[in-house]
Amino acid sequence: MNQFPGFTQEDFDIFLIPEFHERMAHLRRQIRPKLAKLGDDLSPKLETLVGHPLYPHTASHARRRVNPPDDTWVAFSRSERGYKRYAHFEVGICLDYVFVRFVVKPEGEDDKPGLERYLESDGLKAFELRDPSPIFWYRDDHGVDPFPIEAIDHHKMAEILHKTKVKSHGFTVGITIARHNPVVAGAELVTRSYNAIAHLNPLYQGTVSVAKTVDA
Repeated sequence: MNQFPGFTQEDFDIFLIPEFHERMAHLRRQIRPKLAKLGDDLSPKLETLVGHPLYPHTASHARRRVNPPDDTWVAFSRSERGYKRYAHFEVGICLDYVFVRFVVKPEGEDDKPGLERYLESDGLKAFELRDPSPIFWYRDDHGVDPFPIEAIDHHKMAEILHKTKVKSHGFTVGITIARHNPVVAGAELVTRSYNAIAHLNPLYQGTVSVAKTVDA
């Protein structure tokens, strides 16, 4: 049985709070526990999907001291110790929507070379993904400058590959679900997130061998 209770409209409005400590306090008290439950609900299902355990990690934003985060998330990686070094999935929330994404961060040195090889070998085929919602490629790992994958041509593909190879850039592809969509308000979001991740899974499988393990 799913634990996740859904997001309320008040949860989204937390991102309107201007003051750093107040917003962080609300995120820790109100949002992080929900993301943890969402992670616990999803991770067993994702293990079956990808063929190895994916451990949930709720974002802590521990390095922030002044500017409050504009989004927060639970990430799923194959390491119990963290997610930033590895290709991973994220389900998160910001002011206007819930997002579900496949992410390789700039510091994802364990999997970035595999992603680059996959994009080089498969080219446009790597973006032959389907979901009921539009799927976007983003310029960074916080959903900046969405570009619809169905519009990716060879010129755009070359740009994406170039940006991916730049040390300071990562790679992000995913969907959004508007804050007023009834799906976000209950446990149905667990199923919707799983289905979106299933549609993004070819990117994960192309980046990371299912046989690959991480030292404990």
